[in-house]
Amino acid sequence: MMPAAVVLTELRQSWRGLLRRPAFLLLATFTLALGVATITAMFALVDQALLKPLPFPHADRLVTMGTYMDENVYGAAPAYYAPLRAMSSIEAAGTADGPGDVNIAPGGRPQVAVAMHADRAFFDVLGLPMALGRNFDDAENRPHGPGAVILTDAFWRARFGADPSVVGRTLEVEGQGMQIVGVLPKAFQWPWGADIVLSMQPDLASRDMSTNQMVVGRMKPGATVTGTAAETAAALTPLFLSSSDDMARMREALREQPPSALPLLTGVFAPDTGKTLGLFLGASACVLLIAVINLASLILLRSLSRTHASAVRAALGSSTGRLSLPAFGEGLLIGVLGAVFGLLLAWLGLRLIGDIVPPEWLRGEPVGLTGMSVVFALVAGLAAAIGATVLAVLRGRRRDWRSELVGGGRSGLSREDGRTGRALVVAQIAVAVVLLVGAALFTRTLHELESVPMGFTSRNVTTFALSPVKQRYATIADVSALSRKLLERLRRLPQAEAAGVSTNLPTGSQLNWPIVLPNGSMVGTQYRLMTAGFLEAVGVPLLSGRGISDSDVAGADPVCVVSASFARQYFGVEDALGHTVMLRVDNTRQVPLRVVGVVGDVRQRGPAEPSPPILYTALAQVPEAMWSIMREFGPLNVAVHLRPGTGLNDGTLRDVVNEVAPGQPISNLRTLETVVASTTAAQRLNLLLVGLFAGLALLLASVGLYAVMSVAVAAHRHDYGVRAALGATRHRLLFTVIRSAALQVGLGLAVGLAASMVLSRLLTSFLFGVQALDPLAIGAVLLVLGLSALLASVPPAWRAARVRPMQALRID
Repeated sequence: MMPAAVVLTELRQSWRGLLRRPAFLLLATFTLALGVATITAMFALVDQALLKPLPFPHADRLVTMGTYMDENVYGAAPAYYAPLRAMSSIEAAGTADGPGDVNIAPGGRPQVAVAMHADRAFFDVLGLPMALGRNFDDAENRPHGPGAVILTDAFWRARFGADPSVVGRTLEVEGQGMQIVGVLPKAFQWPWGADIVLSMQPDLASRDMSTNQMVVGRMKPGATVTGTAAETAAALTPLFLSSSDDMARMREALREQPPSALPLLTGVFAPDTGKTLGLFLGASACVLLIAVINLASLILLRSLSRTHASAVRAALGSSTGRLSLPAFGEGLLIGVLGAVFGLLLAWLGLRLIGDIVPPEWLRGEPVGLTGMSVVFALVAGLAAAIGATVLAVLRGRRRDWRSELVGGGRSGLSREDGRTGRALVVAQIAVAVVLLVGAALFTRTLHELESVPMGFTSRNVTTFALSPVKQRYATIADVSALSRKLLERLRRLPQAEAAGVSTNLPTGSQLNWPIVLPNGSMVGTQYRLMTAGFLEAVGVPLLSGRGISDSDVAGADPVCVVSASFARQYFGVEDALGHTVMLRVDNTRQVPLRVVGVVGDVRQRGPAEPSPPILYTALAQVPEAMWSIMREFGPLNVAVHLRPGTGLNDGTLRDVVNEVAPGQPISNLRTLETVVASTTAAQRLNLLLVGLFAGLALLLASVGLYAVMSVAVAAHRHDYGVRAALGATRHRLLFTVIRSAALQVGLGLAVGLAASMVLSRLLTSFLFGVQALDPLAIGAVLLVLGLSALLASVPPAWRAARVRPMQALRID
């Protein structure tokens, strides 16, 4: 074992020598920093979304229970609450619902806030005490009890300046004064991002089966998620069977998708993120792999520059370990610098993509580097640099020091050195191909999605949301009158061509309601309330009959308009005019609706999903009992179709609304084009990140090819001089070098395409309208990589072609 003083001396000398070559140090550090930055940024997202413990005591015992809604998402209905609370595996359970807009007026200033509803047990189950004040009390938790408000930490700081005396004050919510009873701790970060929490006041005797809530339970010590899931199915199955009109159909549905339970982390905080984040982490790992290969190539080429010195030291008796120390010293320094600069690049990258990262990945916190990601970056940087150094050292042990001494340091690049360099280039090209194919497939997917007709017009349409203040607009008649006055005023604007109101925009949201068909069967279909002019404002075409008109008011014959897919699927005809369906108001009441029009289909769930059957009814004709439920699902959406070349700003719209309804706030002012773009946000994020990684991979692979070819040309300068002296033309020398590069690139392409074929099945769920081995995408990759390889190999080839025979021979 070498003395510590010898080791320190060797390390100090290697660092001094490396600092005298700043160009190599900068290139090696930058290469490693790119790889470390990509993998660290993605690891930070994975850590924040999946690895970081939830901020609740014994979070591993928290589960969400209910029925299947979407992948890894389970919803609950008010009727589920009592049987789920009574389960033997559950210590305690609480209920809450999703976020919604509410009108508040702190200090008399009307504004829209995001609110969630929760009962008292919800916070008890999570185990987080209030930072200020208290939880909801028994009276506030009872049905029809007094309303109460709990503020989130962020809202408390932003709107009340972190004033501790806010507890006990009255906050106007929907025109009604409610007492602020508490402030949640900063640790409470819910993925929905609410501003305030209102008391839910659940009715344990409710028979409501509408799955618009969630139930969170804390399992008893020793209970398992699997056992709780089985007990959930056993507890809810009798409830479903007793409430179903078709027992056989319900049994089949329960067999295919039984009620279940999931850990709170995967069921609420990260329901569908693991697969996407795994894709990004794998892509960033490919970039790091290319960076390591590139760094290994650079270190191997640098080791050639000190081959003669190493041979002299070996002849004087230096051990293999001591001969390796300079390389390891340089690798250590490069690893530390690469990790530090990689951390800086990762921090900058996360700041840049913070606005486009899905908020559910971040648990309500800003995106950034975590302590674990910093440690990960340091370990990754050092491991990558040391790994690259080990490859160079192992290769150096194979050199014949005697031949090196005889050659006087002019032996240059051996045949085996050349093979090693070319193998590294092939490996870089192969990995780059995998990433480029992925980026090309995501580009084709986004193009295909944007080419899908949405069924409506999004250009020149401005939208905003409006939730009528409940205290002032308590009934559907009040809301209908407000909508009519607002639309009359909007239509008088010089910029407006058409305007209308609906519960939902034509894409980006959905609302289901049970409808009874003429044959007596009940179906859950997409349901919309709207005013006259809405379909015209968003450009949904009328295929037959008429649309909703101003004459469709309360007291007139109830009518509806259906989409073409509704007519085909439920009536078996294209023209459903005159047919009648029954709108189910509750368990005892149904309202007949006569079909007066058929309109075109719209892609309600986005371009990747088929157009669902939709039934439209007049806002003014909705039963009061239905409206009291539906207004809780979300705000009304106002659409204004503008004349080309004009626009509406926030101030103008607020002035118009304030003129019609003083003190009524609005929110979500945006264009319909922005709403449509949000439906492909996931695909855009896939393309952005994988495309960025592919670009970095292409850059690193091209630099690696350039470095290897440059060293090869310099090492064989004498050979090219001899060939030139024997009559070889410049074109032939140029072709010789380019052919060598082309062989390496071709082999890398073959290996990369083979790997892409193997990995293609992992991308299938991310694609739309293209095959995993799309010929156009592969052709684009071949073209881009071929051009990049040509640009990287031409400069070294040109230097080889310009070698002067006499000068090359004189050097030897």
